[in-house]
Amino acid sequence: MSSSVSVAIFSEPLIRNIPELVAWGIGIVLAVLMVRRGGGKTEKLLLAGCSLMFVTQLASPLLYELVQWLTSERGMSHIATAQTMGWVTLPLTVISLAGLVCLVWAFWVQFRVKRGVSA
Repeated sequence: MSSSVSVAIFSEPLIRNIPELVAWGIGIVLAVLMVRRGGGKTEKLLLAGCSLMFVTQLASPLLYELVQWLTSERGMSHIATAQTMGWVTLPLTVISLAGLVCLVWAFWVQFRVKRGVSA
């Protein structure tokens, strides 16, 4: 019975993130297809950005539920729980920000207008 409870704990937060996971998964598949067909720097940045965002969306609910479970089992105070959640949030924020930077950089490189040098 305890194994079904643990599965329920981890499946409910993932169900809420299914649309985002599907969207980033489609982005990964399309980026892989573009890279395999001879894509350059832009397509590789798109692949890296989509992958980082996918990992963030997949890991965040699992880590939050894991921290909540650990803090409830150990009987930690609210302050200790908040500190633990902060330490979990920091790496996820950095990974998400790196993914966003890769995506913005990819679109900027792809759609920037090259200005002619006036002589």
